[in-house]
Amino acid sequence: MKKFLAALLILSCALPALADDNDYWNDAIYSAIEQQVKANVPAFPDVDFVVTDAKYSALVSDMDEEYFTADPDNKDGHLTKTQKVKDYTKAIQAAIDEANRAGGGRVVIPSGVYYTGSIEIKSNVNLHLSEGCELRFVRNISNKYYPMVLTSFEGNDTYNYAAPVRAFHAKNIALTGKGTLNPQADPYNWQAWKRGSFGFPNQAEVVDVLVKQWSDKAYPVSKRLLTDGTSPLPDKIPTMKINWDNIEEIEYIDTPKDVTPLRSLLRPCTFEPYACENILIEDIRIINSPMWEIHPLRCRNILARGVVIDSHGSNNDGINPESTHYVIIENCSFSTGDDCIAIKSGKNRDGYNRGRVGGESCGNIIIRNCTFADGHGGVTCGSECTGGISNVFAHDNHFDSMELQQVLRFKTNSYRGGLIENIYFRNNTVAKCSNALMYGETQYTLGSAQDKEGDLGPYTPQLKGVYMSNITAGAPDNPVNAKDAILWKAYERAPMTNIKVKDVTVYGVKNAISLSNVKNFELHNVKISLISDPAKLETYNTDSIIISDVKLDSYSLTEGERLTMPEDFDKSQPVTITGTITTQDSIFAEGKGSVNAFLDRGTLQEGSKAPVITPYPAEVKKTGDNTYSFSVKIFLNDKPDYQYAYRPDTEAENMNRGNHILSLVATGKPYNQNTWNYNVKCKAE
Repeated sequence: MKKFLAALLILSCALPALADDNDYWNDAIYSAIEQQVKANVPAFPDVDFVVTDAKYSALVSDMDEEYFTADPDNKDGHLTKTQKVKDYTKAIQAAIDEANRAGGGRVVIPSGVYYTGSIEIKSNVNLHLSEGCELRFVRNISNKYYPMVLTSFEGNDTYNYAAPVRAFHAKNIALTGKGTLNPQADPYNWQAWKRGSFGFPNQAEVVDVLVKQWSDKAYPVSKRLLTDGTSPLPDKIPTMKINWDNIEEIEYIDTPKDVTPLRSLLRPCTFEPYACENILIEDIRIINSPMWEIHPLRCRNILARGVVIDSHGSNNDGINPESTHYVIIENCSFSTGDDCIAIKSGKNRDGYNRGRVGGESCGNIIIRNCTFADGHGGVTCGSECTGGISNVFAHDNHFDSMELQQVLRFKTNSYRGGLIENIYFRNNTVAKCSNALMYGETQYTLGSAQDKEGDLGPYTPQLKGVYMSNITAGAPDNPVNAKDAILWKAYERAPMTNIKVKDVTVYGVKNAISLSNVKNFELHNVKISLISDPAKLETYNTDSIIISDVKLDSYSLTEGERLTMPEDFDKSQPVTITGTITTQDSIFAEGKGSVNAFLDRGTLQEGSKAPVITPYPAEVKKTGDNTYSFSVKIFLNDKPDYQYAYRPDTEAENMNRGNHILSLVATGKPYNQNTWNYNVKCKAE
């Protein structure tokens, strides 16, 4: 049986349809988020516990800080060195514990440099770093200074090194002040594990166990013990259970005796509150992070304002709310080695089973009045998003760096799955970025080897309801210089849906719009110019044009579905494609509208990955008020076999030669198409 895949693209380029502002914003949800967060900003008793007071002085001790540096005789190796420092770990923790027992207060660390291991903020405590204060977290990587705690690594649950600053099942906590958190990560300390550099082991061996053996095989989290390899285990460990009616309640179990801990090579985040509520993070600065900088994990009610993130190591995301709800991030600045803000909800099977089957979602987040410089993505959803992400509002932010790859970024795949929906992005400005202003992919393939296996995972990624409005990028004399204005890539079986873009002006990109497997994509008053002539704007709009009743001779074609032709089908004769158009487009009423059938024959141009595509213009006739018929003859005489959708970046050896894709395009203006299967590039001159 011969097979034929028909992919019908229903769109037009004409006068812009009026777009309801309510489609691009949701005031009710936005106000509810703001009210929830503001009602739960923690307040503290007017009592200070100063770490340098005499009562804590006996807890300050001398220590040898051990760290690694370059080996001048071996560029691929490292040297171990030590230096004498004062260890303030016990003094700082004692002040926090005392404030907690007293019912709350502010723990003050005055101006100066203080060396410390991991410290834990307790309920009703504000840890305040005075201006000029720098907490340097010692580079002795051991459970003595970074005890084994319940955490996660890139969305997979485990026990691992504690974050330099942490909180666990705490309520009403804060990290404030104009001081600096400096975990002292660099290419030789912490960061070397990323790739096994300078003679250090590679974290990939532990990540592989965590993801493929523990998470994907549902190995009990209580047995996922990662330690320094020598320190004794605690008698008891906490479980993942959360009682939201009493957040401070913790359930402990006996530490399993039938497992041998695995030596950890996984870097901790800098500040990680786990299962906490009512959190204030204000004015602090973070540099030299081992991993993500601020990672609220399974928390709710967070206000982060005035925070400065300036850390450029591997995986140095700025703020990563994970499985967390009700967050406001405002007046912050980001320059990072990875995503500036990345919203997450767990990864793979762990993400699906975290808390309950179906996972714990992340959402109800406002991002406003922030500045974004270097980073992979400015505002990112994913890639760890198995539990789903919803209700994200980003407005009145500014993005400016050629080291910023994407401004608004979405990423997932069929191992991670997740539903991403209701993302609102408006009133933002972009001066520079390198890759794309609006970038989404549900075929995300960066990361572990597992992610590169194609669409073989158990979860269907879904992305729907993204609303982008009132955006200006670049200027006529200062192009934004990005590769693409808008680029979306999805699986054929799970196209992205309901993407709306309105009142957007982009000066100077290499490519305008590139889409693969996107449905219900709308453009209203979108203007884009190319780098070659930034001042020459072209407008991109869509209007309602519906194609229906499409037939190949007597065989009905359904959008996105394969059609099996009978064995005796005569390929030597032309076939006729017919259909009906319904539209109020004035261009069609004037007899100037057009329909084209584009046939991708499944072969490549010589010396290129680009497909050979044959255009066939159809004859269009008016048949009634706002209705038209079309008819076009095409030839299928070169091996019309099972068809595979061409996508950008598809390797030639992965294409099934001799296959066909049909794309029907009705348009009231000049039209170009540069990718296929629900893809659109339409412009009105």
